[in-house]
Amino acid sequence: MKISPLDIYNHEFNKTTFGYNVKQVDQFLDEIGVAYEKLLKEVNNLQDNNEQLKEKITAQEDMEEKLQNIILTVQETAKEMTKQAYKEAEIIIKRAEIKAEKIEDKAKDKIKVEYASFQAIKESRDLFKIRYKTMLESHLEMIKKDDENEEKNEENLASVRNFNLNE
Repeated sequence: MKISPLDIYNHEFNKTTFGYNVKQVDQFLDEIGVAYEKLLKEVNNLQDNNEQLKEKITAQEDMEEKLQNIILTVQETAKEMTKQAYKEAEIIIKRAEIKAEKIEDKAKDKIKVEYASFQAIKESRDLFKIRYKTMLESHLEMIKKDDENEEKNEENLASVRNFNLNE
């Protein structure tokens, strides 16, 4: 079952004489746990993907460095060759640089997309934590009120007993 933050925020439990239906609350909490676990797995997958992309960038940077070294060698050789060989070397260098830049740009774009996705998941997780904490605090308040009502009922019952015994 997919649970969105709106599902969590808008979910209403049926009320019984003594509070919310415990089975429904437990079931809903189980569903939230499953959804949260899925989010954590997604975060882990995104982190793994991010690491892979970093490795690819490092490989691309190494390749770019090698290409730069090749470019220097080609330039030195081109100076010694005829004008025709010099022109061909320049064309090869330009193509290599363009290709390297395209590869680098693609890798950077992928990182940006993955980072934005990671941030969105992080924000969703933070919002979920806030809502979950609020829900728990609300339930604790209801339990306190129920305890207070129970104490008042016991006091009223004791008063009635004392009244009946005095008659």
